[in-house]
Amino acid sequence: MKKLFVVCLGLAVLPTASFAVSCKSFKTHAQAQAYFNAKKPGYKRLDRDHDGSACDCLPGGPQKVCPKKRN
Repeated sequence: MKKLFVVCLGLAVLPTASFAVSCKSFKTHAQAQAYFNAKKPGYKRLDRDHDGSACDCLPGGPQKVCPKKRN
């Protein structure tokens, strides 16, 4: 019974790992936008300002409001 509980718990946690997508997961705006347009798991996290453009600050993006780089 204890093994069954551990297996079920592991399966419950597994899908949440795929939702941990962020702009750091992509190298370019085009890659992030393709993921966003496909509406894959976690895609809403890529558009912080809700303008339909994912990861604006990545290379190739509109670079509208980007956080300042730390020194």
